[in-house]
Amino acid sequence: MWREEREWSRRRAPWEWLRKSGSLTAHLRQLGDVQVDVLYEHLIVVGANASAIARRRSTAMWTRDVTLRVEGRPAIVARTLVEAADSEAAWRAIKGLQDKPLATILYDDSAVRRSPFEYCLLGSEHRLYRLARRIEPINGHQRLWARRSVFERRGARLAVAECFLPWLYKP
Repeated sequence: MWREEREWSRRRAPWEWLRKSGSLTAHLRQLGDVQVDVLYEHLIVVGANASAIARRRSTAMWTRDVTLRVEGRPAIVARTLVEAADSEAAWRAIKGLQDKPLATILYDDSAVRRSPFEYCLLGSEHRLYRLARRIEPINGHQRLWARRSVFERRGARLAVAECFLPWLYKP
């Protein structure tokens, strides 16, 4: 399902957005005022291998699901996951973000490293797809492009998956 870019080389994809490095919020600000709506923020249990950082066993993780809006219009639906213990240590700032973008704790810290992106065309079986459809109903059963990566700080990993709503990349 999630693959490196080279495995999508034959697919027509919105690479202009999917490849953007650095703060996605900063890139969205070029289109207008950006707001963060927190949809869900809580401790959950993630099944084995269910995320980019899940272990071979079920793991308690802090999750934060948000919508990034540009001028009030939903543009990105994103999910952040971090192991519960790391949400109290290396990534404790995630719990105090409220309606601030995740970028505020990622890009000003030189100790934070980001993995290469993986990409996916999400369908109805994926939580981010279902969230996106709830936020902005989409005609038909259109699949949605998403990317994910893992940030690391002092050995603690934080996974981010971002689902792009079609208006961002369709003319």
